Amino acid sequence: MLSAIYFGYYLSVMNWTSGGGDTYTHFLFAKYAFQHPENFVNHWGKPFFTLFAAPFAQLGIKGVEAMNIACGILSGIFAALTAKKLGYQFHFLAVVFTVFAPVMYNGIFSSLTEPIAAFLLIAGVYFYSIKNFRLGSIILSFLILCRTEIFIFYPLFLVFLWGSKSLKSAPYLAFGFVLYSFIGWPFYDNLLWIITKQPYNPTSSSYGSGDFWHYADSYDQLIHQLLSVLLLVSILKLPFDLYSKRKQISEVLKLELLVLALVLSYFFAHSFVWWMGAGASAGLVRVFMVIIPLIALFSLKALQWDKVFGNKWVQGVFSVAAIVVMVSVAEHKYDFPVDEDLEILTLRKIDKEALDKERAGNDLFYYHPFAAIQLAANPNDTLEKRFYFNGGFKSITDVKQGDIYLWDSHFAASEGDVSLALIDSSGFELIQEHASSWEDHSYTVKAFRKL
Repeated sequence: MLSAIYFGYYLSVMNWTSGGGDTYTHFLFAKYAFQHPENFVNHWGKPFFTLFAAPFAQLGIKGVEAMNIACGILSGIFAALTAKKLGYQFHFLAVVFTVFAPVMYNGIFSSLTEPIAAFLLIAGVYFYSIKNFRLGSIILSFLILCRTEIFIFYPLFLVFLWGSKSLKSAPYLAFGFVLYSFIGWPFYDNLLWIITKQPYNPTSSSYGSGDFWHYADSYDQLIHQLLSVLLLVSILKLPFDLYSKRKQISEVLKLELLVLALVLSYFFAHSFVWWMGAGASAGLVRVFMVIIPLIALFSLKALQWDKVFGNKWVQGVFSVAAIVVMVSVAEHKYDFPVDEDLEILTLRKIDKEALDKERAGNDLFYYHPFAAIQLAANPNDTLEKRFYFNGGFKSITDVKQGDIYLWDSHFAASEGDVSLALIDSSGFELIQEHASSWEDHSYTVKAFRKL
């Protein structure tokens, strides 16, 4: 309850939302899903996310943020329940470690897909911990419909079920895939659309590559010092427990091995594809929200030390200190409450009524997804009001006389590969211009009419 009040306060006082352009695109898929049912099986929008976000999106972007905040809090609760089932002391701290890990604290104020994926993952692990392998597998089967890269987890789930002598529950790991294959079949005329209609282009200029240890070096943005130390101690502690139980691995150790394997596989997979410049990786730290509840859970293993933490006074002092550290680090890391960024502040300056008069029923082309929110534009509407989002048109040559072309210095320049010089040479008239700057950052949006 206190967590809900805490996050509800920030939700009410902040106009800002995290996640950049992706957060607005996911919101738009959900907002217009009831009008355009194909959105419910859109790969980029993430079908399972869109299913749950669509009702909240009718309340506006804050509605979807509220859903993601709930996912973050519930993820922490399920991490705590799993820790309690494993017999961990301080199991309640899993809630604090989850929601106040910097990347999660920042990321749940968004319309991103990572929070619901994190919730499904830790919920599935919880049901595995109470030996409800069938329900756990069904829940985990929907992960791939929230985050594509999570397919790497399924072999680990199979190994765990084998080790737990519950392979009869393994077919349920395919439940979500099979169900959505049939749901999407009428839209794609392809039963294997989940595999064949992947939208990601690894060669796109919007993706990149970098150092293999990029994510490790970003630990302060992910989990910061306290969780980093506890995670490292827990990892070092596990081999000693395995050695002492080498004759028979307990159910607790099996689950701990699964959790650690999930964390490490996710970390190394993302590090590898970023290093190789493959897998459509953009090097974004926010993807690690998915495993934060698992990290919060496994980090508690470091505190299972009766000689140090057996005393109730020590437990009380450490608990209070941990809460204070996690909350203060999270808040100061992002200077909450946060103002809207330059791009959104600039796009809010667009005069929608003036643009409507200028285009007089002609088409309007735009790149930044927030422009659709500012213009009250349905990205799927190319017939009635005729708005064309990036991807809905191929090039600047699609713009005809009288059409409006909304250029911005981020998406139009990078993803559209359209320069102002190209516009100047293509017969356009400038009708609106807005710009904002802060320190070394600047952003510009310009509205042109085709002559």
